[in-house]
Parts: sequence; structure tokens; C-alpha cells
Amino acid sequence: MILMSIFVIPLLFIFPIIGFFSLFFDLIYQKKGYVFILLMAIVLFFWVGLNYVPDTDSDLVRYFDIVQLDSGYTLNYFYNNLISSGNAINIVQESLFFFVSRFNNLQLLPAITTSLVFFSGFFVFLNAKKMTNSSSIFKILALCTFLSLMRIDIAAGNVRNISAVSLITIGIISYDMLGKSYFIQLLFFILGLSMHIGALPIVVIKLVIDLLYSLYKSKWLIFWGLMVLSAVSFILFIKLGIFDTAIGKFNEYSTGDVATSAWFQILQNSIKFKIYKYLIVLYLFFTIFLSWQQYFKFKSLRKINLFYIITSILTLIFALVQPGSTFLRYFYLQVLLSSLIIMNHYDRVKNKDVFILINIFFIAVFLYYQIYYIGINIDESKFFKDTFLYPIWFEE
Repeated sequence: MILMSIFVIPLLFIFPIIGFFSLFFDLIYQKKGYVFILLMAIVLFFWVGLNYVPDTDSDLVRYFDIVQLDSGYTLNYFYNNLISSGNAINIVQESLFFFVSRFNNLQLLPAITTSLVFFSGFFVFLNAKKMTNSSSIFKILALCTFLSLMRIDIAAGNVRNISAVSLITIGIISYDMLGKSYFIQLLFFILGLSMHIGALPIVVIKLVIDLLYSLYKSKWLIFWGLMVLSAVSFILFIKLGIFDTAIGKFNEYSTGDVATSAWFQILQNSIKFKIYKYLIVLYLFFTIFLSWQQYFKFKSLRKINLFYIITSILTLIFALVQPGSTFLRYFYLQVLLSSLIIMNHYDRVKNKDVFILINIFFIAVFLYYQIYYIGINIDESKFFKDTFLYPIWFEE
């Protein structure tokens, strides 16, 4: 079968929306050419990010201010200042801002983060498709679930948190599903933590699971390696102040440090947000139940299912007991892994029709919120026209 995504770049110059459909067709039906498909996904969602122009006082505007500040620095001054200020742990995060500052286009920042986030999600999707061998209907459900859950305003505007979780997810899939070296997973963990230290709880949970699993499977090299790594990392984190920074971030998230701000109060009083929050709670209950069933029925992805269950329960607790939207910072992981959970629950499972109907319900409501939150942060009409209808050369 010919790769439809070979037409992605030409279609950007003619009618972009067809390019997106050609990519989605390949994601669902192609059994080869995954590297090329992922490259085309990067191209398309880079284009999405370029067109995401904020018109409110959002996180993205704040990051634009950092980029503009960095534009006045030389390379030597920037990195010398980064090291001397004690912020070397954030070298990936700061390097991203500095890199974008070298160009006269702030939109490169949301373009890069959006392409990274959707690359990570599609990376999970393609590898889950290969391992689960599910039917087309489950592939379509899995893809639509991810596309509805992964809000474009978050992929483009959140920048640090979502990029960190995306990098960590790539590392997890590379090791647990592709069988790559454990050092590859650790490399992506380091990149993710350097993007945002707030992602540390995700890494800690995964390392603990890996440690226990290596003990259970008598993989002594990994077990003792992780023991040494954990001890050394703990000492370094304390000496370098990284542990205090991580605790500070966690306290900020868990106590609602911004609870007195105007935007927080607006969010707390929003009926739509409350409905959105409890829809996510229902979705987490649903997928925890699925993962629990998968853990006992299917052995091939047992470790990832356990990881998903533990992290989802913690996200669920966070959503129920804490005010505001801080729980979303950890829900990103469940979003990126969503296609794996849906596809792994394939045709052999009973009550397939009920499962499909529940999925369609979640897709519909989260798609509504996808569109709703795009309209809050940017000119919704202009974004959709520029991204999906107008060719790349067109200017109004």
C-alpha cells in the first residue's frame, strides 16, 4: 500500500486539511514506513504550532518574553550565566528558549513544542499498533481519543511541562516496547527533567517499577545499576539543590500557590471547567479499569499497564483533592499513553459494543473542549482557516 503521507508537504501548498487526513490514514492502516510517517507528523504539527498565535495573557506570552530577553545575549554569555546562576539543571529548557531567540519569529516556540508533543503521541500509537495487532475500529478509536484529549492550546502554550512529559514518554516506549538500551530511557529522562523538574515524580515512579521488575526477573545488572544510580542521584540532587527545587514545585502545584490570582479564581468559578475536570476523572476511572483488566489478561505489556495504573491513580487523587488545573500537569502522561490503553483492549474482550460507545462519548466531549479551549486563547476562526484551509503561501 502506498504511503499517503508522501503527499503531506505538497498538500500544504494546496489544501492542508487533506494532508492531515492522509497522515491519519497512514497512522491507522500502514504497516511500514513508520519513520517517514513520524517525520510527516512533525512537519504538519510544526505547521499547527506556527499558526497558534496567542492573543491573551497566557503562558505562551510569558515564554515569548523570555525568548525576547534571550535575544540580546551572546552564546558564551548565555551559557556562562546559566552555569554561574546555578540553573544548569534547566539547560534543555533554557537552550530551547535561547535557540528560538536566534530567529526573528516567536512562533517557532509553539511550533517546536507542538511537533514534539504530537510526535510523542504518534510514537506511542504506532508502537502500540504494532504490538497489539488490534482491529481498524480500535485503531480509529485510539487515534481519535488521543487527538481529542491532547489539547492544542496545551501542546503549543504549556511548553515546559508538556515537553518534559513528552520526552519522558519517548524514553519509556523506547525501552519497554522497542527493547532499546536502558541508557536510552535514562537519556530521555534526563532531557525531560532538564526541560522541567516538575516531571520528577513520573520518573521516580517508573524507576521504582523498573527496580522491582528487574529484581523479579533477576536482571541483576539493571537492578544494581539502578540502585547505584538512585543513591548517586539522591546525593547529587540534595547537594545541588535540585531536590529542594522539585519539592518546591510539587508544593506549588499541590497547594495551589496561585490560588489568589485572578485567572485561578475565574477557573475555579467556571462551570465548564468543573465539568471538564470531572469528565477527566471519569475517563481516568474508565482507563484504570481497562488497564487493570489488561494487566491480568495480557502479559506482553504488563509493566506499562502497572505504570499507567499507579500514575493514573495519583493523578485521579490529585484531581479530586486539589483545586484548579494543577492536576493537568500529570494528566499529560495519561493523554500520551491513551492510544496504547485503548488499542490493547481489543476484540477478544467482552462487551465490545459498550466499550466502543463509551469511547465515542469521551471522544465527543473532549473534542468539544479541544475546540472550546482553542477559542479562549487565540482567534479560533483565523487559526482553523490558516491551519487547515489556506495553503502555506496564502496571506490574508
